[in-house]
Amino acid sequence: MPKRYIPAAILTLALLATGVAGYLVPDENQKVPVRILFDNSGGKVVFAHLTHHRKYQIACARCHHESGQDQTPLPCGSCHPASFDQDYVRDHVAAFPDQKSCVKCHHAEFGELAFDHQAHKAYAGDDCRACHHGPDIEPEPGHCKDCHTLTGDGNMPNLRDASHRRCAECHKDMFDKGVKGCSPCHRMKDMKGYQGPFTPCRQCHQAPNHQLILNRTNAFHDQCMQCHKKEGKGPRTDKDCGECHMR
Repeated sequence: MPKRYIPAAILTLALLATGVAGYLVPDENQKVPVRILFDNSGGKVVFAHLTHHRKYQIACARCHHESGQDQTPLPCGSCHPASFDQDYVRDHVAAFPDQKSCVKCHHAEFGELAFDHQAHKAYAGDDCRACHHGPDIEPEPGHCKDCHTLTGDGNMPNLRDASHRRCAECHKDMFDKGVKGCSPCHRMKDMKGYQGPFTPCRQCHQAPNHQLILNRTNAFHDQCMQCHKKEGKGPRTDKDCGECHMR
């Protein structure tokens, strides 16, 4: 090979090596989807994810409220199901890399109950039936959870409702004012390091589960339309469906 071609050959090989490395070595930007296709009954939606992130300079945390500096943003479906059914309740744990994200929804867990049993026995004059059922229901006074489960059913009130109803019979003044949170009676556990089983949502919340957590459609509509309304650009009303959904 003539010497004058050697620099060109070296440059060509260097460019070729760079190109091959670019294919073999994962690029950080490859973690950000270019476009996302959402398939739903209202018509497919093609979302320009990379355009919103890079061109419009929208930070991940603005849409992915689970994200953090040490955590890759999770897909919206990890928290927001297409349908809040038993399959989602059973399988959603597998959508998270670890339990650190659980505290986003499971924000409280009961600890030791601040209840002085001996003092209450004295108040009742050792008449256990002031709190416990009589012999027609239970031969001897037992623990409430022996019969009342966390969730309850159509015939048996759950543990929360049964206990509160009984407490309210004596502490009417407190319950009439409305109990502000659980802390007056319950010592709450630190959820950051919690590793135990989680109490069902309805143990504390009166609203059904599907009202506590937005489904995927409502989550997207709230997130997207609120941003578009704020910016005054793009589809932002209930009449603009055709701008996102393909009929």
